[in-house]
Amino acid sequence: MFYGWRVVSGAFVSHLFIVGFVTYSFSLLVPAVREEFGVGLEAVMYAMTGMTVLNLFVSPVAGILIDRVPVRWLMTSGAAFFGIGLWVLSMATSITAFVVVFAIIASIATSLATTTATSAVISRWFTIRRGKALGVAAVGTSCGGILVPKFVATSISNDGWRVALENMSLAVMFVLVPLVALLIRGKPSDVGLTAELAPREEGMTAEAGLTTRQIVSSRGFWFLGLSLGLLFSAYSGLMSNIGPFMSDLGYPKSSAATLLMSIAIAGLVGKVIFGMAADRLTPKVALAAAQLLALSGFIVLALQPSYPVLIVAAVMQGLASGGMLPSWGAMMALIFGVQSYGRAMGLMGPVLTLCIMPSYGLAGRIFDSTGSFTIVFLVFASMLVPSALLLVPLKLQRI
Repeated sequence: MFYGWRVVSGAFVSHLFIVGFVTYSFSLLVPAVREEFGVGLEAVMYAMTGMTVLNLFVSPVAGILIDRVPVRWLMTSGAAFFGIGLWVLSMATSITAFVVVFAIIASIATSLATTTATSAVISRWFTIRRGKALGVAAVGTSCGGILVPKFVATSISNDGWRVALENMSLAVMFVLVPLVALLIRGKPSDVGLTAELAPREEGMTAEAGLTTRQIVSSRGFWFLGLSLGLLFSAYSGLMSNIGPFMSDLGYPKSSAATLLMSIAIAGLVGKVIFGMAADRLTPKVALAAAQLLALSGFIVLALQPSYPVLIVAAVMQGLASGGMLPSWGAMMALIFGVQSYGRAMGLMGPVLTLCIMPSYGLAGRIFDSTGSFTIVFLVFASMLVPSALLLVPLKLQRI
């Protein structure tokens, strides 16, 4: 078996633990944290807002480090920091402490040990099956969405949110950290191998890296960054509010966890399908299809239908999420090349962050003002129209 698939498995596990908690499980903590500290939804959502603010600074630095420092040790350090941080978070004595600690650990862990790092390292190992490899690694986020929320919800129900964080911390330190250190290798030459090459690339010399100025001055950087920023903003706002949304409709935590699980399971299928589509068609077409699915899902959610229909909407959102990461990763490699992949991903981080940042507080403020999530989901749906239009002039060619 090609050694690159071991690297994919390491990326898979990292996504499972870190994204499974930050993206899929945070909303399950919200009701309990609100109750303990006696605050509104907007106050708790500042934890996610704070994470995105810090990403403005952490993401570019992480991108540069990924191109210069062994990715294996960067990812291992990020995973370990995440595990320790969760234990510290469990001891928060105020909403301010909760917000600050969560923002710090989530921004550093996601920057060093998830999409930016994993997409860069996988792109160094794969060429003709790059979309598929990125899709398989991204399936880890969906598996995390299936397993981690159930684990967290059960811990909260049995022992409270603080013990749930302690349990998650132990799982990270004793499972994730050793596996990342064992499986991740930054580039083929680290183990005396060569990367998978397409026939047309055999015998070619290594591509030249791009400077920061070359990357940020390209039209492709801004078209892709803004398109993804609007898409991620809507999706992130949805995922952080599933718990409050279901609670507002009168459903128990188990129903919210089931909805999150439905999104994750559909995302698992979607990542494989869209990853293969990125190789066989184009990643641009795959991303456009994901945007259409997400738009449709938000409209259904805004209607606040019966529970079975909510599951259908969740499946639509899950399939859409399946197209995001593999399509994004494949397009970045085509436009910026693997030698500049980490730098380009890191520089795009602030663009995505500025788009995502308002969604958490905005959703909380709209809900606190109207007492309903209908307008929240309609606003998220409207964001996907310009997101799709920005793909039209985007050209997938090396700058």
